[in-house]
Amino acid sequence: MTVSVKVRKDVLELIDKMVRYGLARSRSHAINILIERGLKEIRSEIEFWEKVYRDVEEFEKQGYVVRHGLLNKVLEEDRGR
Repeated sequence: MTVSVKVRKDVLELIDKMVRYGLARSRSHAINILIERGLKEIRSEIEFWEKVYRDVEEFEKQGYVVRHGLLNKVLEEDRGR
């Protein structure tokens, strides 16, 4: 599948260096390598947020009221630890 994207100049320079030094066969291959290396981290974060949303839905089913904005405060405090 083909997708057109805009990237920052520094990212393009990195992609071109990957091709120049033989780390990738083409720009497309280099971009795929970059994406694949970042997928694990992104998947982990998405799993976290999916759980948060499931938990909120469960709390609401149990009659709790979740007010907008307060969840962000709790999460920010947790990430600061």
